[in-house]
Amino acid sequence: MEKLAITTHQKDLINLVKLVTEENKIYQIESGDASAVLISQKNYESLQETIELLSIPGLRESLQRSLDQISKNETYSFDEVFGDLD
Repeated sequence: MEKLAITTHQKDLINLVKLVTEENKIYQIESGDASAVLISQKNYESLQETIELLSIPGLRESLQRSLDQISKNETYSFDEVFGDLD
């Protein structure tokens, strides 16, 4: 994450927003002893969704069990799970 002083980049805000949205850049904007992070709305919404999902009790453990099963090849094929759908 690149740190930028707001005083030297305030005129360049339009380009910074463009870089954040088009090139997935992240900037830490500093003004004195205050700071903020500039990320795209898409990344912000993704982070919010991740936080929401990880707050579901047991979900993280369930995902880890699934990853462990995949690594041990303890999986089922589509046909084994759903059978013949016709």
